[in-house]
Amino acid sequence: MDIRGLRYFIVTAQERNISRAAERLHMTQPPLTRHIQALEEELGVQLFTRTSSGVELTQAGEALLGHAHNISSHVELATEHIRRVASGQEGRIDIGVFGSPMLNAIPRILGAFSRARPKVNVVLHNAPKKRQLEALQQGRIMVAFDRYFPESPELQSELVGEEPLWVALNQRNPLALKTSISLTDLEQEPLIGEQDQSIFFASPALSQLQKINPLIVHKAADMVSAVVMVSGGFGSALVPESVLNLKLPEVVFRPLAADSASMIGLHCIYRKDESSPLLAGLLACVRDYRHHYAAGLAGALSP
Repeated sequence: MDIRGLRYFIVTAQERNISRAAERLHMTQPPLTRHIQALEEELGVQLFTRTSSGVELTQAGEALLGHAHNISSHVELATEHIRRVASGQEGRIDIGVFGSPMLNAIPRILGAFSRARPKVNVVLHNAPKKRQLEALQQGRIMVAFDRYFPESPELQSELVGEEPLWVALNQRNPLALKTSISLTDLEQEPLIGEQDQSIFFASPALSQLQKINPLIVHKAADMVSAVVMVSGGFGSALVPESVLNLKLPEVVFRPLAADSASMIGLHCIYRKDESSPLLAGLLACVRDYRHHYAAGLAGALSP
């Protein structure tokens, strides 16, 4: 059923006069009459009868009018919804999350995004980095957050921010008595690393430690799991500053010494061919976070 023809029918039924209906619709009478006749032919019924003053609805016309108002309202709602989805004000965004970024950057960015687009459904997928990248390439998620990822012709990244590295120690470790830790202190220290050792790739300044073959005694799925192992006394771990938001028994954090200080970055990763306005909106929040974080005001994101 032609939506435009249905609208013409509603106006004609309201005016009870072809001439007045045509004037209201900013058209001449003949094309309006043809639209009404086409609708009658499609339905196989007569919708109007002529009177001395204009037209009157038949019983079939009265029945159609009740449905027509509902159909017209649904079409208007659907049109508005489609436009809002197309503009990124409604819809769904699937985001890959993992490890320590969930302790600081990601909740702040998503909070700003949600305030700007309250009707967008944000779905988080907590998965290991390799599975995140696969999901990204296959289009199952729109965005992933990671500290290091291999270069890919299909993917693009944007820096979210950089943060200093700290050392997570069990409080019974003698190094916990120091106010800061140098890389030399860690030469023979049992360390808990990540399974992909990405922290060493994401922080070039750690190449010195990498060259002396750090004593990796355990490999955790992520930095959060690594700190859990530190709490259990399995070793120490190099962690991003955001991990300091994690409070676990017997874990203390010490900064790296000035001569060993190192920064580690976090990136927002997405497909190069992704043109969704939802991605554009999220990247705007990423840039806002980066600006405030660089200014030392990461807790004051604009809405």
